[in-house]
Amino acid sequence: MSLMRGHNIPKSSKILLSILLTTTTTLFILKYRTYNYLKLQDPTLEVSFHDINIPFIQLIPNSTIYNPWCIITSIFAEISLITFIFSSIVLFIGSKFVERFWGYLEVLKFIYIIGSITNLITVLIAILSNIARSDSKNMNSPLGGGISYYFGFLVVFKQLIPEHNIVLFQGLINFRIKHLPFALLIILSLWSILFGSLYPAVPSTISFFISFIYLRFFQIIKSDTLLPTNNNQDISVIKGDASDTFQLVEFFPNVLKPYLTPIFNQIYEIAIFLAIITPFNDDIVQQSNTRALKRQEQVNQINKSVASSVAERRRQIALQVIEDRINKESGKV
Repeated sequence: MSLMRGHNIPKSSKILLSILLTTTTTLFILKYRTYNYLKLQDPTLEVSFHDINIPFIQLIPNSTIYNPWCIITSIFAEISLITFIFSSIVLFIGSKFVERFWGYLEVLKFIYIIGSITNLITVLIAILSNIARSDSKNMNSPLGGGISYYFGFLVVFKQLIPEHNIVLFQGLINFRIKHLPFALLIILSLWSILFGSLYPAVPSTISFFISFIYLRFFQIIKSDTLLPTNNNQDISVIKGDASDTFQLVEFFPNVLKPYLTPIFNQIYEIAIFLAIITPFNDDIVQQSNTRALKRQEQVNQINKSVASSVAERRRQIALQVIEDRINKESGKV
């Protein structure tokens, strides 16, 4: 817990990691108590700890209607140590970076909105799919967890640092952030097809689209006073992100864009006709493009600051090594 009190950990990271730890620990304790109870009742009964479910915390298709709050609690309900560690890393890295741009409250709101809507749609699809296949077994399989927001952070990174390069294994793997969501969606879809399961492709795809829709059309954040605005426009807030670099088609490879652009444009027009979204005008698009440029400048400044800090630490270490070597040689003389 001393780590959670660190001064360098953002507020959103502390809150989210605390909720994750509390929810997952509570789930484990309840599963353990249920396991012991079942074994005491019948020592010969074969019980799998992994298969024990806690319906009022986990997202179980068969019982969600009786425990609707599980759409929210299951966001942080991990059932294994590996998924708990992975979710902790994603929440820490994602929230720490994004809070610089949004503030901690918007980060928390984003996780809960994306996670809960993703879980709701996922469980509805699971119920319909299981009914259609007359599969009662999967009705008791838990859903939810960090997968409900993993792709949410990928979409945010695409919005904030689309041109940032990720280099792994000394350059053996090199790709841009903006290509990562599509690549992972393809991999997870193939995985689901291979194993004949809707999971993890369905919640990942839902999380991706819900995150984009929210950020593109509905997110409300404070406006930067340095940006150009109309005199009759409320400059206190900006709704959505109409920038050209954050269009849905920009998430897909160039070879697919000519085919996807007319489809996405048609969906956009239908959504406007149904009054689901408000159309963007030229001023809003221009303002969003300016904000995108300013974000990129801010990211560049952060990267330069980090690089300078790393270089300074390396310089200090090098000086210390040289000083220690000189002291040793002086001692020998």
